[in-house]
Amino acid sequence: MIDDILHFSGIEHVVFDWNGTLIDDIDLAVFAVNRCGEHFGVAPVTAEQYRARFDFPIAGFYASLGFDLDRVPFSVIVKHYLEHFDANVAQCPLQPGVIEFLDAARQLGIGVSILSASHCDVLVQTLRAKGLFDSFEHVVGLSHNQATSKTAEAVVLQKKLGTPASRTLFVGDTLHDFDVAQAVGWSPVLVSTGHQDYQRLQLSGAPLFSGLGDLLERFTHGHALLAKTGSA
Repeated sequence: MIDDILHFSGIEHVVFDWNGTLIDDIDLAVFAVNRCGEHFGVAPVTAEQYRARFDFPIAGFYASLGFDLDRVPFSVIVKHYLEHFDANVAQCPLQPGVIEFLDAARQLGIGVSILSASHCDVLVQTLRAKGLFDSFEHVVGLSHNQATSKTAEAVVLQKKLGTPASRTLFVGDTLHDFDVAQAVGWSPVLVSTGHQDYQRLQLSGAPLFSGLGDLLERFTHGHALLAKTGSA
């Protein structure tokens, strides 16, 4: 715990994943996947099964559920999924602790941004619907709906931040988020409230928190220590 606090004391910018990290869209995602399964003849999954199997690239995840990507192109499956997901995502609640974390970051003078594998247009629309768009310095999504990887977007974002990569914290809910952080040089932390379960996330070896509230407590303690000692 002390190591975590000391680590967080040097952070100057926080980049958040969106789906599963800041917005609680798991139930909607499971619903949309199961509507796809119903349409294409694939057995439904529970939320527990979804979180145990979810992975990037998303096409591989669908194949693991039994979707025949040779018979039905992934783009067709995604289109069907988004008909259910995009129409309802703005109604999903925020994860507990989101507003508190953003308020704390603002008070500490720490910048915050979003990096998501969602289509940028839907991401921006949802953030505006939640009244959160102006809370972030940068909002970065993908230009397509394939949810392949966001590493290239992370590299571009890091160049815009103006802070050392080592002083940027990336908060996510998947092993892919960990991989992205590693590729760019960001400090990764994971929360177990999102699209992959605790057991999967443990494989990364990254600091793992039960939620944003737990993370916020460590984060603010770290910056209180910085203010007290006058050093990072």
